[in-house]
This record gives sequence, structure tokens and C-alpha cells, in this order.
Amino acid sequence: MDDDWPDTDEGPTTPKERIEQFLSEVTDYLNPDALKFDGFNDCIIGVGNQFSKSPVLIYDEMLIFDQLVESGLEPDEAWEHLSHNIAGAWVGEGTPIIMSHVNDH
Repeated sequence: MDDDWPDTDEGPTTPKERIEQFLSEVTDYLNPDALKFDGFNDCIIGVGNQFSKSPVLIYDEMLIFDQLVESGLEPDEAWEHLSHNIAGAWVGEGTPIIMSHVNDH
């Protein structure tokens, strides 16, 4: 592993602290242009990239959907919002990836 990689031996203990540390490392260390979907930090499942592209955040589609439904949207409204306003948003090279599970379809 690279000597410049952040030391995580004494890391956070709560899920929220782990997410915040992870986001800090990704956006500050790996890719300063990586963008986040506001309010969906709990839906982040990792980092990914295509060949020759900078890493971006990966969100779980079903976690986003569940969060939208829990916020009060009906399932059809949640899918529409997810499709048009989140998954359908291209905001440049730092746009996050939304991962769909093969077994969910």
C-alpha cells in the first residue's frame, strides 16, 4: 500500500463517524472532484472508477429508494424522483455511480 495513504488504525467507532471519515478520505485524498448526493450519505457503499477516470462515490440504488420511501414518498413517487432527479443527474466527471443489484430486477 502507498505510504501516503491515510492512517486509519485509530478510526471512528460509530457508523456515522465511519461514513464521515470515508467521505473525507475519498473527497480530500482520492478525488477532490468527487461529488455527493446531499442527504444520502448512508446510501454510499464504496468508490469506483472507469479506466483512466478519477474515482467517484458509489451509491446503492435500493438504499436511496428506501430512504425516499421512509421520507414519506409513495413507492412510485420515490422511483420517479430517483430516476429523474438523482440517477438522471449528470453534473460532470465527479458524478456518482448508482449501483443496481442484479437480483433486484
